[in-house]
Amino acid sequence: MKLNTRVTSLFIQALSQSLSVDMMTVVARRVIPDYDVYERSGFPSNIPMPRADAARHILKDFYKEGLFFKLVEALIDVHSNGVMGREVPVALLPRIVAEIQDQGYRYAADKGVFVENAERGKTMGWGTLREGRTYEFALLRLDVAGNSALVRRYPPDLVRAAFGAMKDIATRQVEKRDGRIWCWEGDGGLAAFYFGDKTIQATLCGIEILHEMYLFNLLVSRLPEPVSVRLAVHAGPCRFTAAPRDAAGETIRKVELLESMYTAPDSLTVSAGVYTDLGGKLSSSFAPVGGASNSSLFRYQLSWERQ
Repeated sequence: MKLNTRVTSLFIQALSQSLSVDMMTVVARRVIPDYDVYERSGFPSNIPMPRADAARHILKDFYKEGLFFKLVEALIDVHSNGVMGREVPVALLPRIVAEIQDQGYRYAADKGVFVENAERGKTMGWGTLREGRTYEFALLRLDVAGNSALVRRYPPDLVRAAFGAMKDIATRQVEKRDGRIWCWEGDGGLAAFYFGDKTIQATLCGIEILHEMYLFNLLVSRLPEPVSVRLAVHAGPCRFTAAPRDAAGETIRKVELLESMYTAPDSLTVSAGVYTDLGGKLSSSFAPVGGASNSSLFRYQLSWERQ
């Protein structure tokens, strides 16, 4: 986000009217732990710095390091929750937030962060995740079962159309639940969910993809046989990178293993941790893999209801 004159002026007024220089430093250190406005600015430490000068230097430093949103998020937290039991109201904060929203972002209160407005654009990190940092995600892996056989048996244009339709279905369902497709390679991909009840959102997304693929095969596909998909959901820590194809880690390896080794065609497998998050109503649609009562994996599979 580029800082215009209006945002700059509002921010400097907000800090200088509401916070002492010491309190500005407390807020700044929530983002950069060792931040020192005197050291950064070169202002003599034995002379009190004017509030407006301190606010101006803090804004310049944090904007230069790409941390302006994080600083405003810290201000929102301080305004809402205070500091060590002391209320710290921040003047003009609603107007600053409104200016940020006007430039294509929204404040996600459940995470306490600004994220991009999906109607204006989408990035892999929702406009808020930082390269190289580790976050908790729910990951959804999907792939075509028997894709090689489909490629051998049928004309390339029919196969490409079917795989393209599957990608469109997956992308629509993922983004409907505020997830992001991290990577896609022809017949499958990896999606990430970060906000809200992310494990539930990833699981519901997988179920909806299964249902929509069933209708696609029944009503739309020009292939003589159905395109079967395997899906898996697992949650855990993952290092974020803006080049998701290069992403690696135990959580990604686990969801890939669940999909490739433990998932039947036209089904969704979830790990034990995801299953416990689903709640009674949703978890009742899953059965232990292999039928074992001590199974650590659970499966949702399309089937005709018995009368």
